[in-house]
Amino acid sequence: MKPIFFTKRKIENSKEFFKRYKKLFYFVGVVIVLLLIFVFFIKSNSDDEVYNLDNNSVATSSILACEGNCTLRLIDGVSVEVGREDPFLIAAIIDNNSAARPQFSLSKASLVYDVPAEGGIDRYLAFFTSDLDEKDLEIGPIRSVRPYFLTIVAEYQALLLHCGGSPEALAKITKDNLLTLNEFYNANYYRRYSGYEAPHNVLAQYDEIIEYLKNNNLATSVFTPWKFKTKDVRSIDVSTANYRLDIKNGQYQYDVFWEYDSANNIYLKNISGSPQTDNTGTRISVDNIIFQFVDTEILDDALRLSIDLVGSGEAIICLDGICKSGYFEKTDTNSRTIFYYDNDEEVILNSGKTWIHLIDGQTSVEIENFSL
Repeated sequence: MKPIFFTKRKIENSKEFFKRYKKLFYFVGVVIVLLLIFVFFIKSNSDDEVYNLDNNSVATSSILACEGNCTLRLIDGVSVEVGREDPFLIAAIIDNNSAARPQFSLSKASLVYDVPAEGGIDRYLAFFTSDLDEKDLEIGPIRSVRPYFLTIVAEYQALLLHCGGSPEALAKITKDNLLTLNEFYNANYYRRYSGYEAPHNVLAQYDEIIEYLKNNNLATSVFTPWKFKTKDVRSIDVSTANYRLDIKNGQYQYDVFWEYDSANNIYLKNISGSPQTDNTGTRISVDNIIFQFVDTEILDDALRLSIDLVGSGEAIICLDGICKSGYFEKTDTNSRTIFYYDNDEEVILNSGKTWIHLIDGQTSVEIENFSL
């Protein structure tokens, strides 16, 4: 191969070439710089949308991706058609005694509060939307109301289903003219189920309740929504994941443990050592679990409680197989309870169902790979 020699003539020709096309080279250089800036900007914005949970990157958004004319449902962040984002909510106090299992339609609830009652028992306050497609749906068994159930329901402007209640709760309903359907005086919206013994046998008739809402022009519930993100399935570090969550209050029939199903990114509920289902045979599963630590006080010989829900307190938030410590804030009786992580960032939940355990001093919580 012959060596290449740069003669004077060739060098002069090269100078003439660069001189002639100098502006073109400048233009190309500017375009390249702008492209690099654009790529950096896109990457920066993408990084801003990542919420890091113990080294598990989770893409977050308060607006879920959907096709067509859709938006987010306020109660659970599920993508729905525009106009169906705020259906009126129905809240039901549901029995959790072993004689009341399996509960009716519990798997249909968008949000459930697991609430201590008296004597070591707990009850569910379950929220259902008023636009469920199922016909002949029944909810229950329905039990009596306490003042703290009313405090929670006030956050959602929901219709409360109950069967009797404590003197304080019934007096408050009358005094404040609260929206409830007490089975004692509205039996036509309920039926007594022969398969369970009283008082564990009161079932609410969903279709009849929907007619009640229509007749009273109750179409939407207005409240402050939580933030939600798209739920997807992702791989997690099995050595640090919180796969099992145990809740105990000293009575085996109320012992609960949740198991995290990483394949579907959901939590499966077990009670008294067995998988919990409702009357349809559907396993109780949720997308988010929150432990809200509350102060309680015994009020009378019947062991009825007062529960302090206004103010702030500790919380643990579990989603995507990871639990993190945080806190809750509720500024007044009617305001929505908002949850935050310890770094003061508001919690962004997975779209879907949420289960909130109110944890009092008589209840223990143990979470695998997590220190309280």
